[in-house]
Amino acid sequence: MDYFKNKAAEWDSPIKIEMAEKFIAELLKNQIPTRDNKILDYGCGTGLVGMELSKITRDVIYLDSSESMIEILKKKLDAQKDWGRTIIQGEIFAYNQRDIDIITTLMALHHIEDIDGVLNHITQNILKSSGVIVIGDLTEEDGSFHNGDPVPHKGFNTEELTAKLNKAGLEVINSYTYNTMVKGDKKFDQFIMVAKKSN
Repeated sequence: MDYFKNKAAEWDSPIKIEMAEKFIAELLKNQIPTRDNKILDYGCGTGLVGMELSKITRDVIYLDSSESMIEILKKKLDAQKDWGRTIIQGEIFAYNQRDIDIITTLMALHHIEDIDGVLNHITQNILKSSGVIVIGDLTEEDGSFHNGDPVPHKGFNTEELTAKLNKAGLEVINSYTYNTMVKGDKKFDQFIMVAKKSN
């Protein structure tokens, strides 16, 4: 089932664009990609993060399980005549190259059921030695962010997520709240977490 089937066409709203811009700004405070870095944008959606980072580094891989999101992304990349892109429509377990310098993931991890399995796969099969993952996501909330829609995680307790990363062989080097969103009469915090492969 494609959770984003009826959301993809309208995804690039001013709010979503601003959210991506704030994440990228925080990412660059913590981890500056070089031209030679290879980046995997995990849960890339319509490419709001990855397409910006492609202006800095020459090799961005876009990965998302949503067919509808990937279709929008392809149209955007076609419009920019970006023919050298790599796009993977599927789960992260489809990637096994162990050649990635930086993984970015914004507001995607809370949609992932098997966090432990994903983190282990990232450590063992995707990141280079000393590679980095940069996560932007929700802190714990009551489920109202998604209006009661069933998602695997209602945000994250950052201490618990840190423990999961450490267990998978990823050392958290920075974690803090960087943004607060307002939906209706409620506020939702977003955190950024930067972790480095420890072997």
